Amino acid sequence: MKQKETAEDWENLADSPEEFDAAIKNSVSDNEREFFEKLRHKILHETAFSNDVLMKDDENADAIYIMRVGTDDIMVGHNLTVKGKEHEAVELAGVCFAMSYDLYNFLGYHITLQEWLRKRDYRGIRYDRNHDYI
Repeated sequence: MKQKETAEDWENLADSPEEFDAAIKNSVSDNEREFFEKLRHKILHETAFSNDVLMKDDENADAIYIMRVGTDDIMVGHNLTVKGKEHEAVELAGVCFAMSYDLYNFLGYHITLQEWLRKRDYRGIRYDRNHDYI
């Protein structure tokens, strides 16, 4: 049975229900809509204090990783497992804010996280690696 969301559910989160509604409504593909729907559910119903690995750096050619940290923070990083590359990471408050993050420091050209994910049609995103539940 689906739980009804309340204002209290969103009280301590960086994102708002309206931001998620807009992101879902304005999705350019089924995979993008699924991304925002599943993250909305995860944020409201699953902790991620041991990290929720959404994308691993050794599973894409750009060596980018994406993790949900705590409840709704997103960590974007580069090269945890790629030999000869420096590890870089940034933690961002909220999914919707993280989507506007410029990956220039990781890739050497300007592209936001959302543009990069759209370019790949969210290929490589996984929803089953929340270490709180593995």
